[in-house]
Amino acid sequence: MASVIPKFVKKEIVDDWVGEDLRLMLLKNTYAYNASTDKFAGDSNLLNNEVAASGAYTSGGVSISGKVQSYDGNNAFLDATDLSIGPATTLNYRYGCVYAFKGGSLSVSPIRCIIDFASDQIVTNGTSTIQWNALGIIYVT
Repeated sequence: MASVIPKFVKKEIVDDWVGEDLRLMLLKNTYAYNASTDKFAGDSNLLNNEVAASGAYTSGGVSISGKVQSYDGNNAFLDATDLSIGPATTLNYRYGCVYAFKGGSLSVSPIRCIIDFASDQIVTNGTSTIQWNALGIIYVT
């Protein structure tokens, strides 16, 4: 079966990306994505697996800035400025949840993507640097 996302729908996704208040919530290695229940940043599976606040990292995550979009014909690349969380921060995370903060509440803030950093990222009293993939955070085909 073939699937196609119409170009106008891609544009809506891309336009929302640039205009939204995006944040990154860091999650422990115990987090397991559940497609049936993980829809909002305030869902219990995410909140129960968020890392503890420390230093520059506060509950609910950190703001994502420098959001940009680019195209290669029919596809869109969604990217942002690399993140530095610190100094004096102690973290141990494996996953990240990018979400759009809406209505002043995590319970209505939709998830945009879940990122697997491939291994535990451990920082002790320092700065955690997240460098997004060269192709961007999300690739809309």
